[in-house]
Amino acid sequence: MRANAFTLPYTFFRQDAHEVLSELKAAGFTGINLALNYHASRDFLLRQGPQLEYLSDGFHYYLPDASKYSSDAIHPSKTDHSPDNSMLEGVLTAAKKLGLDVNAWAVFMHNSGIGFVEPSATVENALGNKFLSELCPSNPRVAQYAFGLVADLSSRGIKSIAMESMHWHGARHGEHHERFFMELSETTEFLFSLCFCPSCIANFDRTGGSGAQLKEKVQKALQPFLTDKDPWLGQPVTKAALAEIVGTEILEYLKTREATLAAVYAEIFRIASASGVEVSYVDQSTLLDMNSATPLDLSWLVGIDPQSIVNSLTAFEPLVYRKSPAEVGAIYKHYADRLKMRLKPILRPTFPDNTDEKTLREKVAALAALGTADIDFYLLDTWRPRDLTWVANSLAN
Repeated sequence: MRANAFTLPYTFFRQDAHEVLSELKAAGFTGINLALNYHASRDFLLRQGPQLEYLSDGFHYYLPDASKYSSDAIHPSKTDHSPDNSMLEGVLTAAKKLGLDVNAWAVFMHNSGIGFVEPSATVENALGNKFLSELCPSNPRVAQYAFGLVADLSSRGIKSIAMESMHWHGARHGEHHERFFMELSETTEFLFSLCFCPSCIANFDRTGGSGAQLKEKVQKALQPFLTDKDPWLGQPVTKAALAEIVGTEILEYLKTREATLAAVYAEIFRIASASGVEVSYVDQSTLLDMNSATPLDLSWLVGIDPQSIVNSLTAFEPLVYRKSPAEVGAIYKHYADRLKMRLKPILRPTFPDNTDEKTLREKVAALAALGTADIDFYLLDTWRPRDLTWVANSLAN
């Protein structure tokens, strides 16, 4: 069984890399997914504390190589990266001695570090509101930033890149202390967050559609929510419902953004493969509806057509954040039946998914029985010592 531990850089800022990786190897891990570009957060870290750590948004935990970014790309600024590569080089050296893999874990489109400096590169909704925490992958300069990031990471001696947030996002959970003092149906939230930036409109117009007209229709559809109440409360968001609300052209608009994103994935895969680096997609569709047993059916909400990107990936990494072994097995089987490709399910051995060792063992056993050869575990820095013991015993079992 191949098993990687997701980890933040702070573990290696405060503890010798060889010591950490030796402990992980003894626990049955074969590698780590090291956050080399990450979003803002406040984390209660136990390996380094107890310590409340504040992560900066869009920070590169290494010294970027400017030559990997084209002249028309957004470049990492001097304020959002480490002054040198000592942490990364120390991890790579220790991992090589121990025979462990080092994979880069990178967050792509959720990046207010860039968004506040480059607002024209962010998602813009039908009402003209900019989501400064969300970059738009339709924007050519944003896509070139993603290509530069992949080229840079691929040159570092890593085995794989775990891509997180390589898609559009919903309206909420983008900033700290958000205030939405009104009820949002799934439909309203989708229409409110749907991007109509100049790049998205231009892409649609090239297919023969009119992005400006569709934008106006979405504006009008949102008016009841803005002036009185949400007319779609309690109703699921579906493509059929959207077509009824604003017209069938929205379905073509969604196809256009899926095709745009698929092209970005293809280029990322080409760049990484040229350096012998694998590419996996950290799929958060499982979080869009925690009660859904078919999360791939929800991928369109973030602009992903799974079948259009499978050939641009080495593996799919679904976040299998469910409480029971039966749910974990059902989610994995859903992905296996649909995608017919390598899967790297991600488990969280801690609260709120897990509160005892027996359940974690059963989850790992259920995945193994279904044929997985990979399981990744999230998030080393936040684990108690007992959590690592639970993972070790589950892998050994």
